[in-house]
Amino acid sequence: MHRIVQLYKEFTSLEGILFIYSLSFSLLLALAPSLIIFVMLFDFAYLSDEVIQSIITFIEQMIPQELIGGFIEFLGAQNFNLIPSIITLCASFWLASRSVYSFMLISANHEEVDVPKWAIRLRAIYLFVVLAILIVAAIIIGSIMKEYLPLVSSIMMFILFTLMYRALSFRKRNLSFGILGGLFCTIAILCVSALFLTIVGRFTSYETVYGPLSSLVTLLLAIYIISGIIYFGFCLNIVFEDTYQQEHLLEMKSQKYYAFCMNIQNKLKKLGKKKDQYKEEEVL
Repeated sequence: MHRIVQLYKEFTSLEGILFIYSLSFSLLLALAPSLIIFVMLFDFAYLSDEVIQSIITFIEQMIPQELIGGFIEFLGAQNFNLIPSIITLCASFWLASRSVYSFMLISANHEEVDVPKWAIRLRAIYLFVVLAILIVAAIIIGSIMKEYLPLVSSIMMFILFTLMYRALSFRKRNLSFGILGGLFCTIAILCVSALFLTIVGRFTSYETVYGPLSSLVTLLLAIYIISGIIYFGFCLNIVFEDTYQQEHLLEMKSQKYYAFCMNIQNKLKKLGKKKDQYKEEEVL
């Protein structure tokens, strides 16, 4: 019972509520690089027609047209050149990586990690790129094994969420860390998505009220719900660990990287102090 109370406090805290809003916005930004990648793959024929058709079929089965159809049609109608596409992709990746960055900040606060924020930002970009590659790989695998789509998609979601939660931790955890949150997210998203689409499709009038913007409104609502599920999975992982509220006693991961960043930070501080002293001497 004590763990459940702690879980409720973590999820409903001011920090948690603000983080869900931040994650929702960041996930919305993350759609841009994903869609641009697919458009570039189609536009520049990096994949065979058979593979492209399999991917399209897989996406249509996984993501309903009510959520993302309008965005795909818009991007598909655009004629992307290589250089502008790369520039747009880099800018989108920089903005979308804030979803990982904001998650790492809240994880650093829980684990009492004191490292430069710019070091966390750089690592967040790296983790976001890895996550994007894994998602693309998962989509390709799912399109190849589409005969077993429900099972394959569930397994891939579970693996991705578990790996994501483990990667977001700054401390060395046991092998079971992330499994509880990953399992919850997989089951919750599958159940909520089915219920959500049923409610939106049968009991609401988004198309009547919002017209062409109905897909955008539905997408925003879906992203907010998914953000809450992902954060609740994060809370499950940390609360039901034996080291809850004692994470600072665990050994740090990537110690060499953060030690290198701290060394640079200290040198920059020393240079700043020297400049301030030099200015004070000039005034005197």
